[in-house]
Amino acid sequence: MPTKKQIKKFKKQGEYPRKTKNWLRYRQEEPEKFSKFRIKKISPTRNLVMGKLKKTEKWKVQSIMKKRKTKKK
Repeated sequence: MPTKKQIKKFKKQGEYPRKTKNWLRYRQEEPEKFSKFRIKKISPTRNLVMGKLKKTEKWKVQSIMKKRKTKKK
């Protein structure tokens, strides 16, 4: 989980949550720390973005994706 300091920084950057058309993305770690990324589906409404750390080659959660609710007309 990100620290309060990281969340404050991510919010300042407009990255917490980062909003796309269908998803809210909650950053857990800086993307610069990773060399590769994969998406792991954990439920119909949630995914994890997994990243391979550059220094240790271990996989770690980079961000959490939550499906946005669609507006009903």
